[in-house]
Amino acid sequence: MSVLVYTESENGKFRKNALEVASYGSEVARLLGSSATALSINNENPSQLGDYGIASVLEVTDEALDPFNANAYAQLVADAAAQAGAKVVILSSSADAKFMAGLLAGKLKAGYVPNVVGLPESTSPLVVRRTAFSNKGFANTKILTDIKIIGLSKNAFGVVENKVEAKVEAFSASLDSSLF
Repeated sequence: MSVLVYTESENGKFRKNALEVASYGSEVARLLGSSATALSINNENPSQLGDYGIASVLEVTDEALDPFNANAYAQLVADAAAQAGAKVVILSSSADAKFMAGLLAGKLKAGYVPNVVGLPESTSPLVVRRTAFSNKGFANTKILTDIKIIGLSKNAFGVVENKVEAKVEAFSASLDSSLF
């Protein structure tokens, strides 16, 4: 089960949540006995993700993707997931990622669980712990779809260094102008 991590950038730099989802994604991949690939959009230093356990980075450089556009980004992440053969997609729980997640789940016919607060409690089937009831409770959620999308809560896992050599590969998807 390959893992794709969507990393958010702002002004050419990774947001803190990007480093956290990279750390989380590499650990989820390890638990699944797989590898993690990250998608980096308009970032000046995508190889930095290697510091957080990401060995493969799909790099997109396209000014049309600034500012964030949920439709275009959902298509881009879906295409990257298909290329990577990803069965698990990791997002942050930022407003942009949550807005995109529903569109992405529809494109991938995937199950989406937001507000995840830890590593999977089981990998077969995939069971994750998430907040519920206005963050006053927790629920263990089983994702039964073939492709799974996990929305990691902010500061739920932390930024964990796990240095590996990141192979950066240019990636481009055919984004229809109707997406913008």
